Amino acid sequence: MLEIKVDPRVLVAIKKAFPKPAGRAQRALDNYVIALKNLLIASLSRGQSTYESRFNLFSISLQDLANKGPQIGEKKIRLHAWLRDQNLALIRTVELGSPATGTVSKATFTDLAELDWHEPEVAEDQVAVDGVVLDKTLLDEKPDSNAEIFNKLFHDYADLAAAGTAHEVFDTTDVDIKSLTNYITWLRKKPKHLKPNQVSSQLLQARLILAVAQHTGGKYHQRKKPSNFGRMYYHGTSVQNVSKELRRAMLGNCWEYDIRSSVVTWKMGFADEWVKIHRPKSTVHKEFVYTKWYLEKKDELMLNVQHSVFGKHSGHSPEFQLILLKKAFTALSFGARKTGNSWQNENGEWIPSALADIFRIKEERELFIADPIVNGFIKEQKVLDKYFFEGVKAISPDLLTLPHLQTKKGRVSQPKVIAYLYQHQETSVMDIVRDSLPATHQPPLANIHDAIILKQRLSLDDRDAIQQRMRTQTRNPYWLLGQTELKRWQSDLDWADVL
Repeated sequence: MLEIKVDPRVLVAIKKAFPKPAGRAQRALDNYVIALKNLLIASLSRGQSTYESRFNLFSISLQDLANKGPQIGEKKIRLHAWLRDQNLALIRTVELGSPATGTVSKATFTDLAELDWHEPEVAEDQVAVDGVVLDKTLLDEKPDSNAEIFNKLFHDYADLAAAGTAHEVFDTTDVDIKSLTNYITWLRKKPKHLKPNQVSSQLLQARLILAVAQHTGGKYHQRKKPSNFGRMYYHGTSVQNVSKELRRAMLGNCWEYDIRSSVVTWKMGFADEWVKIHRPKSTVHKEFVYTKWYLEKKDELMLNVQHSVFGKHSGHSPEFQLILLKKAFTALSFGARKTGNSWQNENGEWIPSALADIFRIKEERELFIADPIVNGFIKEQKVLDKYFFEGVKAISPDLLTLPHLQTKKGRVSQPKVIAYLYQHQETSVMDIVRDSLPATHQPPLANIHDAIILKQRLSLDDRDAIQQRMRTQTRNPYWLLGQTELKRWQSDLDWADVL
């Protein structure tokens, strides 16, 4: 079960300041911890952003914590305020929220409190998960003690299910409970390639999913959160926002089909039009050398840039170097700037710029920006972005009046317009993929923006047919449907796969 361990010094200080009536200090602290725990569960159910996960932060309302926490003493002092004033706070505010902007604070635990999942001692043929002792098969019973977490995350599910409308609010996926449990066991070994806060964050997400799946007999519900930009997101922890390792752990053996280099592929669909209008005597290959290279021989292009940026003396492994480069090219395709240390998002938070966030070592970032291949790619992307944006202004000017496509100052944001139309196109293309699945296949196990996950593998003929349908219906010959096998976590042997 989810628990918050409090340093004994806190209770000693409360008892000393408020000795009467007997037991009052203990009850007040217990109630305060319960209030904090409930807010924490709610925060985890919404999921942690990349920024929050990196710094081990939780989004909670400090006002709710103060008001829902107890009062103590004759003057009815809020325990939350008293702990803060006595330098005994259990949480430390990193970013203060504001009712005026509708934002909540971001906080982390101080040295006086620790997040823990209490698990009792068990016999050899048993396993303890979330405070529940189970037979090692894990499938013989539904642990009632997980109902607390389920009811907090899905308080309305029973009523919706009774009304037959649960599918309108939730997408449900099957969870491989044994695989997920094996993954949790691996996380407890504190793998070296993950930072402590990453281990903590993934362990929390994995246990939340497991608690729900055990309560429901192997199902995990994801509350739908449609975006104005066309994508379907989910509130809280979902297959979309967990790590790839946790995703394969929760889904087990399956197959992922994704659009390769989707945003670049989409924009490249307009390259023929641009050449006919602006360079009628030229060809797409001549005008978009680096973009075609990126789409058709990405591994080769990446190796060239990798050698230029990292050389032989980088502290990163070759595999990690490629991960950084792929993230950087994706950021550039969405309009990330080459310069700038940080930017302010719609919540007023200062976030590192895309490239600064990817390349933490300044010299590597500068070498990436100076690379001729990178510069050629950026130049071609700008040409396509400008052509596309001018076309939108001429054909769909009403689109530019949408509030969510404008800056705070009321100006049209070109990157937002491009992202908006790309994500709508992405959804349409994935609808083509879903509609083209053979009748022998079950519905997708999960949907992840530009990818679907199937329990069964597509035959080569079926995959080619779907890919051709994508190209024909969108008149874009560059779409490519990739295939990746995901394997369940079997045992400790899986540790070597990601170390």
